[in-house]
Amino acid sequence: MKRIGILGGSFDPIHFGHLLMAQSAAEALKLDCVFFVPAFRSPFKADHPLPSSAKRLSMVKMAIKGNKIFAVYDGELRRAGVSYTVDTLKEFKVLYPQAKFYLLMGADSLKQFHCWKDPQEILRLASLVVLNRPGFDKNYPKRWPYLKVNMPAVDISSSDIRQRLRNKNSIWYLTFTSVIHYINRHRLYLK
Repeated sequence: MKRIGILGGSFDPIHFGHLLMAQSAAEALKLDCVFFVPAFRSPFKADHPLPSSAKRLSMVKMAIKGNKIFAVYDGELRRAGVSYTVDTLKEFKVLYPQAKFYLLMGADSLKQFHCWKDPQEILRLASLVVLNRPGFDKNYPKRWPYLKVNMPAVDISSSDIRQRLRNKNSIWYLTFTSVIHYINRHRLYLK
């Protein structure tokens, strides 16, 4: 049975923390593949302006290039509208009916999981995997069953990267060089 990890998000922009989460989970759970799933629009960030889907997808592809177990799934971008994890998991179940799915998330996401669309159905379709993040309590809520995977403490966030760019500060060593050049070339996150 194929073991598939799924890491969703806005990836606005993708950074080393995302990659480290995916790699840590892949190693700990012996995953065959980890799909990065860029959201078209997060239900929790409805008013947040995003670069185009094509630009965010390009940055994800640049960041995962060269890692044989990483792949990208653009189903949420093609669906457009608000992206719901439960719908994406249903699509994966059709694409890989014999696979076992692991939904990867940071501790901050687990604290909001009760607000997600149909959390019980998500739990039926996939095992939750929580990766520790700096600044969040390691005593995660016990309301939902989940697997805990430790990863090296890396305090990087997309919102911090965007703020650094708006303040004309460097983002070197926070994301891939190719992603930095892409952001600069397309003048993303300046306003």
